[in-house]
Amino acid sequence: HSSPSTFAAPPRTVAVTTKAMRKAWIAISSLSGLLSVLPVRGDVYLHNPRGSNNKLSEQSNNAQNQQRLFDSQNNAQGGYQIGDNCQPVCQDADRNYDATKGGAMQGAMTYYQGSELYIEWAAQHGCGAGQPNVICQMILQYMCENDNPGIRDGTKRGNQNTAGGEQEPPTITEAAETALGQHEPLDFYLSCKQRERQKGLYTADQNVANNQGATATRQNPNGNNNANQRNGLECPEERDYYPYWHPTPWHDIAIITDEPNRRCEYYRNESQNVKPKGYCTEAVANNPEACADAAGEWKEKEPHGEPPPECVGGMSSRDNHNGNARGGKPNYYLWRIPETVEGRCVLRIRYNITTGDFRAASLAATEGPATSSLDVGDDYFFLDKAFNDPDPGQRRRNPFKGGPPVLPQDPVADWLDLGEDYRLQLQVNTNQYGRTFQDRTHTFLVRKRPSDVPESARIVNYNVRGRRGNIVQVYPSVEYDFVPQDLTVELGDYLHIQWTGSDANAKGNDGNGRQSTDRSNLVQMSEREENVPLPLSKQTLLFNAAANPSDEDGKNLVRRLAYLDQQKYVDCDKENNDQNAIENCKQLNGAPGYFDGGLVQMKTLGTHKVLSTRNNDFSNRSQKATINVIPRKWKTEEVILLVAGLLVGAAVVAYLFAAVYAFWRPTSWLFSKKYRPRILRYVTRKQALERQIQFRKEWKKEEHRRWKELCERPLA
Repeated sequence: HSSPSTFAAPPRTVAVTTKAMRKAWIAISSLSGLLSVLPVRGDVYLHNPRGSNNKLSEQSNNAQNQQRLFDSQNNAQGGYQIGDNCQPVCQDADRNYDATKGGAMQGAMTYYQGSELYIEWAAQHGCGAGQPNVICQMILQYMCENDNPGIRDGTKRGNQNTAGGEQEPPTITEAAETALGQHEPLDFYLSCKQRERQKGLYTADQNVANNQGATATRQNPNGNNNANQRNGLECPEERDYYPYWHPTPWHDIAIITDEPNRRCEYYRNESQNVKPKGYCTEAVANNPEACADAAGEWKEKEPHGEPPPECVGGMSSRDNHNGNARGGKPNYYLWRIPETVEGRCVLRIRYNITTGDFRAASLAATEGPATSSLDVGDDYFFLDKAFNDPDPGQRRRNPFKGGPPVLPQDPVADWLDLGEDYRLQLQVNTNQYGRTFQDRTHTFLVRKRPSDVPESARIVNYNVRGRRGNIVQVYPSVEYDFVPQDLTVELGDYLHIQWTGSDANAKGNDGNGRQSTDRSNLVQMSEREENVPLPLSKQTLLFNAAANPSDEDGKNLVRRLAYLDQQKYVDCDKENNDQNAIENCKQLNGAPGYFDGGLVQMKTLGTHKVLSTRNNDFSNRSQKATINVIPRKWKTEEVILLVAGLLVGAAVVAYLFAAVYAFWRPTSWLFSKKYRPRILRYVTRKQALERQIQFRKEWKKEEHRRWKELCERPLA
């Protein structure tokens, strides 16, 4: 690594100078430079909100175009199709997906400003504090239409639907085609393509192209020479490195790291949320010196003007496993959507992993088969171009006799010191030895909360994750479940009950109801180990049936979340048992894929259990959850206001008591001109007050006379 201002200049000024100078740059490009430095196949998949993994609406378990919007580095089978909102289904008579139907690919989720959103994911190679096999960071970010007014999912299906079109570099005309999805804006990508790549970075023994701008990195060494190598309109250098040193449209939400004490201050300080990022008016230059040499002007783009991202130590999760973290809970982050966010947005997660081979005390950096050890310093963040192979690509599988680089491609050596006849090959792909994976959601909408919901009220988004199929067919995605599965809220809090699903699942996938469709409902049950809904007379979650048996609004809400308003879209036939018939409303076939149950206020204390009647299929799949409603706790500011109010109230009572006492005791000091309560002017008759004042005056005269006589009396 090296700093943009010091080492990102043209080759004639790229030389590494002092260690302090290296550190300045390395600090700026740390995470992914190393995160893109060290060999593991470690995918990351968003489960809530639905991660696309580049899927759109292909009726298949695999993404059809893995370069549609971004480079995920993931398995093509991961991800979820975009949500649909046809009324009732985006399919033809043969249950083939019909993209021409109204509502196709339009089932976008909507969240309210200030609401809490559970972001859930799985990381194949694990992460978190105490994870013994990798060094890792998770970066959560979002971008909205204020950052790119053209942000969209797109509707064009097939292989020729890469954001920006099929030319390289992309043209304004093709990039503006609304049928193509788009996350990053076109000018962001074009600047990346024109700008010289950062040449101070550690690239091991990779031959990184020098004529493709910042699209060429160790992880993407050939750069984007043609449209087939481009992934949407993302900038590979920005994707691979964090915090990035040039402007980016992405806003930071949180960093989850296994080294919080060592890294968090740096991440927060370098975030574009709070720090401006520089660029040159001459697009090729990537630092102030090179900009001046090119007769350009170095400018800074203002920070996003948001608080620095939260940075925390992550919960440890196991590797070689796309499942839950410690305690059987999913990896998750609870995001309170800022009040400043509005409009159409997208969220991304980046999963950066490296290995301990780059630590100073590792065998790879010290002993091993090396003839001389490498001084990699005391922090792998500071690994830079000084450790690159001087003759990259020429030692493939030759006996490794020591670096640089720290480890080459597929090194062969007598690692065990058993003799040259016992050489072993290590599986090292240096463009993945340190690697950045990512996933992104489909776009969603953020709106202001309803005017009748106080700004102080807590709103929790209550959603459904998963897609149709058994555990093998959907893997590494997941089967259906509520998000969060176990939720605790306080009396008076709101749940925004909402989910979306696709009508383009693979035809052969297992499931209930109409083939290829995702549908869910929510009904209350007695105990999680049971599978039968509670009757209306015993409902407690959506309304308290025992206390308010005539609550029609509550009954309608129970009916709506169970039956999903299907009568609006089809003529339900209660006798129809065809699992694929849209009139079979018993299996929710008459409902659209998207459902918004609105804001539901929690009004009944207790533990409430729910299930989906369609997807909860005992011994095949379970879709159940618990919502625990507890008494409302006083917030700190409310306690302060209460105490202040009590103190003020006590003072008022004391003041009134003093006023009454003074009025009836005009000879007391409280009725003196200096201390007499002013309120007496307004709560007593004028004549009565004047009478008491006159009484005090006469009393004072008498007192003065008495004291005078006493003073004039001769001493005995």
